[in-house]
Amino acid sequence: MAETELDNWVTRLVREKMPIFNRTVECVGGAVNRENCTVSELAWAILEDPTLTAQVLKTANSIYYNPSSKRIATVSRAVVQLGTDVIKGICLSIALVEMVLSSLHKEKVAAEVARAFHSAVQAKKLAVQLNLPVPEEVFIAALLTRIGNIAFWCFAGEVGEELEKEMLGSECEDQAEIKILGFKLERLTLRLSQEWRLSHLLEGALQDRKGIDPRIRSIKLGCEVAQASENGWESPQAGKVIREISDFLRLPKEKATEILYESARAAAEITESCGVKNISRLVPIPVSATAISSLTVVQETKIEEEYRNPDPNIQLCSIRDLSNLVTSGRASVNLVLSIVLEGIYRGIGMDRVFFALLTPDRKTLKIKYSLGWKDGDAIDGFCISANSDTPNVFESLLTNRKPVWQKPDNKGIKSLIVDEVANITGGGQFFAMPVFIKEAAIGVIYSDRDRSHRDLDEESFESFVFFGRQASMSLSMVSSGLT
Repeated sequence: MAETELDNWVTRLVREKMPIFNRTVECVGGAVNRENCTVSELAWAILEDPTLTAQVLKTANSIYYNPSSKRIATVSRAVVQLGTDVIKGICLSIALVEMVLSSLHKEKVAAEVARAFHSAVQAKKLAVQLNLPVPEEVFIAALLTRIGNIAFWCFAGEVGEELEKEMLGSECEDQAEIKILGFKLERLTLRLSQEWRLSHLLEGALQDRKGIDPRIRSIKLGCEVAQASENGWESPQAGKVIREISDFLRLPKEKATEILYESARAAAEITESCGVKNISRLVPIPVSATAISSLTVVQETKIEEEYRNPDPNIQLCSIRDLSNLVTSGRASVNLVLSIVLEGIYRGIGMDRVFFALLTPDRKTLKIKYSLGWKDGDAIDGFCISANSDTPNVFESLLTNRKPVWQKPDNKGIKSLIVDEVANITGGGQFFAMPVFIKEAAIGVIYSDRDRSHRDLDEESFESFVFFGRQASMSLSMVSSGLT
């Protein structure tokens, strides 16, 4: 019976009740979990969601992740500078915060999320102190140790009220959970982790009771100090965990305490940077750490509107990032294209953009990357002839080697807007230009403002052409080994 109830909850949460978290896990987590995940793949996954893009950049510019305060303005730069594991952690953190906004038991969920952030920052700090490998994996695993609890309280309804009453009269939460639900919420966390393939380290921490592995021990101690500090940093529970951590780190108690206090302050900062200030206030900050927090400056990144206005700063940052990557020798074809398309999409303020790649036989253009297209658009699997008896505008671009701005008075192009092209462009105004590696055309970049019906203008066209030329120049350098 207990297993059946657990199965029911897993099915309900994974398939029906957690679309925000599901989408983040599938797009971002899926990209990172694949072998040989590239920077561009993760950047594409984030850029597809304008709200997530803005929140990622805001968090990436917080003091916790960016202590130098040199502004990170593009997603591609954030992934390159911070790394894929850090960005995955940021995205999952944002998804957890968004769950609070849709929960039925907001106070309970907010408390769980605050504890999750506190646990994650404490665990990561312990891993860093011990020079353990990939501390960001420790952060993610600790962050998600309460995902079963968070998910349950988001959608608990009447059974949640019943469990809450039982917990008030019980000294042990686990016993109350078993009595009302038939299973511990920790088991729900394990099942959700397995369903979403969240973290092998998380599953190890949930199943390893002794915690001999130092990374698992860091997770367990991080969770313990987060929970114990809710009774007060001077409480016996907190004192006991602090002594354990002192032994674990082989540091004097005073030094260990200082590290934990600083991590508590950092946990409040990162929680606030993810978008909900009232959750950050639930992280227990020691009195001696509150004075430090007043020195913290979190750079604000404006939440993007559905359709972006041109932003010269993003354009400049995109070009600078592209130049730095190409000259450093770390650029790849995919990364160059991701930076260029992000610069056009977010910097020039276009609604939609795609890059179509010429097939090896040079007869067909197939869309490889796209941003801004919605479900139902004819973008998936789109391909068009690049060598046919009926010329089209994209084929013409490859031949004439010049950029084009399609507008009502451009009669010379009208005959080239064949049905295949109109199906993808919507028949309105657009910018398009060919991309070259040295002298050989390899594809076409296209962009429009079809969704917002905003006018295209000369300045935007000039910027579009500049990005297209930068793409060709950078790809030529990458392919020739000049980097």
